Amino acid sequence: MKNVESMVSTVYHSPYRFHGQTMVFRRINLKIERFSGMNFQNDKLLDQIGLKILSVLQKNARMPLSRIGKKVGLSAPAVAERMRKLEEAGIIKGYHARIAPEAVGRAVSAFIKLTTDPKNYKAVKTLAADMHQITSCHHISGDASFIIHVQVEDLPALESLVERLSPFGQTQTAIVLSTPVDKIAMVSLP
Repeated sequence: MKNVESMVSTVYHSPYRFHGQTMVFRRINLKIERFSGMNFQNDKLLDQIGLKILSVLQKNARMPLSRIGKKVGLSAPAVAERMRKLEEAGIIKGYHARIAPEAVGRAVSAFIKLTTDPKNYKAVKTLAADMHQITSCHHISGDASFIIHVQVEDLPALESLVERLSPFGQTQTAIVLSTPVDKIAMVSLP
């Protein structure tokens, strides 16, 4: 397989060069995306302004477009258009309310490591998706197969949930005592 640099050279020196510079760069971007997994459309959206918009939205997704615009140097319609493109590209996956678990009766938070055979992976993922007490399920490397975050009403509810997971393999549970740093909804941006 050719490396990216030789592909760029091949495309740049191709007959399409005479159809205008825009065509050449489009073909270069498409070739590089296909062979290197890069997405130049996303890179374009994630310029300095795009990153500022994402940073503002992570802190307060309800901020009016006009205020976001003032922070990033764009008009409200331009911010709306940028946000629409970020949504279409799958960079913005949604806007959500963060609810205090204890306020809705979920006072106990825990992480459960589950070590299971690969033949059980599909069933574990299905169970995790179906149980409202499971807030996230991560397939991980290392000794365990999955690490599962749960929020339940009390310790008997946690015990019951662990019993539902136990038929799949060995579990190890760690109860959260406190959460001094909570950046769960935040993505570290440059």
